[in-house]
Formats: sequence, structure tokens, C-alpha cells
Amino acid sequence: MKLETHPEVYQPAEDSHLLADNLDVQKGESVLDVGVGSGIIALTAAEKALKVVGVDVNPNAVKLACKNARINKIHNVEFRQSNLFENVNGKFDLITFNPPYLPVCEKGVLRDSWSGGVNGLEVVWRFLKDVKKHLKPGGRILLVVSSLNGLNNIEGMLAKKGLSFAVKAECKIPFETLYLVQSKSL
Repeated sequence: MKLETHPEVYQPAEDSHLLADNLDVQKGESVLDVGVGSGIIALTAAEKALKVVGVDVNPNAVKLACKNARINKIHNVEFRQSNLFENVNGKFDLITFNPPYLPVCEKGVLRDSWSGGVNGLEVVWRFLKDVKKHLKPGGRILLVVSSLNGLNNIEGMLAKKGLSFAVKAECKIPFETLYLVQSKSL
């Protein structure tokens, strides 16, 4: 897959590749990719999915993802600007999210893509607040988190929202371990 980048859009890194490499889309499923960035996850999902919707709060990310879809001649994907679920309608078989998870408070178009607040979980908590409204019965979530967030914190947050917790994959990088958490409604 060819992917162009933009200086104000998060470039695919280890966390993006952890999710892309472990994406388990079944043929004919509907997928929502929250925080689409360059489009790498949405475009990878589109290989098997019936339809993919990718959303991002950053208008530059939406434009870039559209451009990358055109470059790769992928047509079963739609991109729109949305702060999490703000402009999302319907329910999906799979919802993916590589959130801003670093425990820092930085502001700016690009910094918002990694700054998760004091404990790195502020955006994750907002995501979990509404995710079940957009999940089909039997649907699942793939969420990237960091050891800096504390896996026990993530498991507790999911449990409070009636969601299961399982580590599907992990990747050790300097100073942290990235985890891909899979979750379903209990």
C-alpha cells in the first residue's frame, strides 16, 4: 500500500503497524476507524470489509486519508471529520481506535494525535463512553494502549462499560510496551 504523509497528520508508527498487522476483519463486515490519521487502518480494513468509515478530528487527516484511498484505488471507504462519534451514525461489526495515549498535555494539530492528558486516558475514556452505541451485537473493538497507561486501568475502564478485556498482541519499544486490546460487549 502506498501512503502519502502530511506534516500536520500523525504518520504511521509502531502503534499503527501493531493494529494494521493484527486487524481481523471478516469478509463483508462494516468497520469504523476512529482517529484515521493517514488512513492506514481504514484502508487495510477495506481489503475485506464491505464498508469502512474513517473519522478524525483533524481536517488534514481526513483529506490525506481520502487522497491515500484514491492513490490505492480503494472505493469502499468513506472519510469524514468527527470528534470521536460526533458525526458517526449506525452500528459496526468492528471499531478500531489508535488513540492519543501518551501521558502528556500538549496542544496543537499534530500534538493532539499523541497527547492523552495527565494519565494518557482522557480520550480513551471519552471513546468508551459512547462506543457501545455504535457496536453491533457481537461486534468487537480493537484499541491500542500503552504500558504507560497501566493495563489494569484499561481493564477497569472496559469493565465499567460492560466490555471484555483481552490482549491480542503487543510490541515492545523503548520506554514502553504497546498493547492491542480486543474487547466485546459482556
